Amino acid sequence: MDRSILENLYHQYFNKTYRTAYLVTGDHQMAEDATQEAFLKAFANIETLRDLEKFGSWVSVIASNYAIDLLRKKKKLIFTDNISQHADSNPSISPRESWEKTETSQEVREALSLLEPEEREILVLKYFNELSIREISAIIDMPAGTIKSRLFRARKKVKFLLQPGKDNKRQLNKVSTKF
Repeated sequence: MDRSILENLYHQYFNKTYRTAYLVTGDHQMAEDATQEAFLKAFANIETLRDLEKFGSWVSVIASNYAIDLLRKKKKLIFTDNISQHADSNPSISPRESWEKTETSQEVREALSLLEPEEREILVLKYFNELSIREISAIIDMPAGTIKSRLFRARKKVKFLLQPGKDNKRQLNKVSTKF
């Protein structure tokens, strides 16, 4: 395949692929490694892809799978984000709204980190990459029913983790006692 086409694919899908890997790992370095490996693997096997329009989803799933492998090797998750990195630069949003958005984003990332990697992968593919159940099923080679049940369980866990408890605090430290 023409080098310029590969370069265009890389630039077009890098951010989406990196975001997917980061949401799975919660670590910038691991996400970068997963992203680079995903593009190398995708470019090496691009002739197996029947529809070039699906390249973005395909490379994101490769990155997600590689990220899960990295997590299994590391056996831990570390979220190292700085709050200021997620502050909204939009001047029409008040500092309070920006802070609340950042806090919610941190809590969602923390809830995601408490899920099993396979559950996290499906949530990321469904809600952050906006893939359908059928697309996820085809891409990760898993029956649609399994995807649906994992998605249901993962959403249930995240909902529980993010709902306020008796003390009006999120349940983020109680995942192992409930599930």
